[in-house]
Amino acid sequence: MKDMKSAYSTQGHGAVRPLILTQRTTSSVFNAPIFFQETCLGIVPDQSQLVMRRYFERFSPADSHWVEYIHSIPTSEFIHWIMTHGQLRIECSENTPFGQIQTAGEAH
Repeated sequence: MKDMKSAYSTQGHGAVRPLILTQRTTSSVFNAPIFFQETCLGIVPDQSQLVMRRYFERFSPADSHWVEYIHSIPTSEFIHWIMTHGQLRIECSENTPFGQIQTAGEAH
């Protein structure tokens, strides 16, 4: 199988391994090809890009084929998209005065 860790920081202090979102292996019958799929989310070593990788492999003793789709986005754009399109939930301590809680659209 292909080394899935090549684009991520996996060595040294503070190393981050990719988060495996899905992983599936299937084989229909004995001695039939094995199909492997994996989707993972990682961050490049300088933390400037989020990377989603979708890997597909068909493996048999006689033959093997794989393809990998790599999607990336600048971390700042992804954070902005989440804040713009994500569902906001505000949590605070019980003794926080309500006037100190800022909601979307308020000035800081």
